[in-house]
Amino acid sequence: MASIGVGIANVICAIVLLAAGAIKLGHLSVFGQQITAYQIIPERLARVAGYVLPPIEVLLGLSMLFAPQLAGAAVFLFASFALAVGFNVLRGRTDLRCACFGVTGQHTISWAHVAGNAILALLATITFVGHHRPSFIAFQIGVSTLLVIALGAAWRAMAPPLQSGGNQKP
Repeated sequence: MASIGVGIANVICAIVLLAAGAIKLGHLSVFGQQITAYQIIPERLARVAGYVLPPIEVLLGLSMLFAPQLAGAAVFLFASFALAVGFNVLRGRTDLRCACFGVTGQHTISWAHVAGNAILALLATITFVGHHRPSFIAFQIGVSTLLVIALGAAWRAMAPPLQSGGNQKP
C-alpha cells in the first residue's frame, strides 16, 4: 500500500513538472523576464534560467516516471520556487505573476503559491525516499487527483466575485 502512495506522489509531481514546463516552452524569453522580476538571482542568470528551466521541467517530469530517484532534483526545484515566491511575498511584492503554468496567466503570487510548492516538494521527497515507479493504479489515481484539482480551480475561477458590504440588493 505504501508503494501506491509513493507512486501517486511521483505521478502528481511528474505531471505538474511536465505541464508547467510544456506550457512555458513557447515563451522562453518572456519567462526569463518574469524570473528577473523576482529579483532573487542576477538578471543575466534569470534570463538564462528562462530558457533552461522549462525544458528541464519537461525532461525531469518524464524521467521521474521511470527513475524516481531523480525526484531529488524535483525537491530542489519546488523548494526553490517556494523560497523565491515566499521572499517576494514577505517583501510585499504580491503584484508579481506566478508564471507557474505559463507566462500568460494573470495569477499573482501569494502564500497559497508558497504552500503549493512546499506540498509538491514534500511529495517529491516522498518519491525520492520511496524509490518506487508508479503502478498503473497509482498513475490513474495521481492523474485523477490532478484533474479534480484542476476542475476545482476552474470552477473557482468562473465563480462571480463576492460583493463586500453584506446584503446588497441588485
